[in-house]
Amino acid sequence: MKKIIKYIILAIILVQFTQCTSNDSNGLYVPPSDPVITNPNDIYLYQNGGKSLFERYSTATRWRWNDNFIDPTQRATPIESDFVIPISKLVDYLWIGPYTTSSNTAENFIKELFPAELVYIGSYIFNDDGTRLLGYAEGGARVTLLNLNSLDFQNRDWLANPGGGVLATVHHEFSHIVHQNYGIPVGFNTISDTYLGNNWSNGVTRDDAIKLGMVRNYGTLNEFEDFCEIISHFLVVDQATFEADFINQEDCSTLTDADEIVNCRELNEGRKLIKQKVDLVLEFYKNNFNIDLEVVRDTLQARLNNLVTTGIIPD
Repeated sequence: MKKIIKYIILAIILVQFTQCTSNDSNGLYVPPSDPVITNPNDIYLYQNGGKSLFERYSTATRWRWNDNFIDPTQRATPIESDFVIPISKLVDYLWIGPYTTSSNTAENFIKELFPAELVYIGSYIFNDDGTRLLGYAEGGARVTLLNLNSLDFQNRDWLANPGGGVLATVHHEFSHIVHQNYGIPVGFNTISDTYLGNNWSNGVTRDDAIKLGMVRNYGTLNEFEDFCEIISHFLVVDQATFEADFINQEDCSTLTDADEIVNCRELNEGRKLIKQKVDLVLEFYKNNFNIDLEVVRDTLQARLNNLVTTGIIPD
């Protein structure tokens, strides 16, 4: 499927440089030479000496605006041309790289599951009801990255905010592709007694989510969003913060207010559920893909810290 898409996409990219001609000559047919891509963005994305996402994974990157990217009732802004290559380097450095350097088999994992299409959009996608999309995956084939015109490699919030940072979004959406192909760990969906469905946004706080065994209110929607939120938080939130917020048991014995004691105990019970889910996810990736997500996390965090400090992605 990816090979078919590869040839179709390449044809589409190159067609703007060719035109149909009519030749009535009966002479020997000489095939035309391959058209030359001249736009620097397209050279980087498609003909980059074997280093592009297209050459490595048959992934087409859409950065020119197309109205089909959004619904007629939605609004969005195209990505600025100068940001296309930096964003593509970021995808390699903090999405793909932490996986492929984690084990000898992780490259095959990426080749199998990396989306056939990436879409770059400069802003969030705004709905007519005032809500906005942070990013999304479609059918395991396309991942759309949003808010890219706010690019700032030294802004940790833009990069890794678990509620909409670009890294949290791509790792969340990639986790959807994983479960669409391999399901979720057996028993994961029964650890928490309750999912809230479409009520997830009705005033649900992070503490409310934790008490249910989820790391974020969006994770209370269903077991699939729960799975993806667990993974994205585990990877992009630094280990100490993740464990303090979602794993470690708080000492409730120092509290004296009855309501605070009840709240503390309920949070601790929720953290026990989150710990069970994290353990299942780690085992799931190890058994299915021979990938240690703790190694992936450590690599990602080291690279993220370096990027925030220097603002530079190493060649």
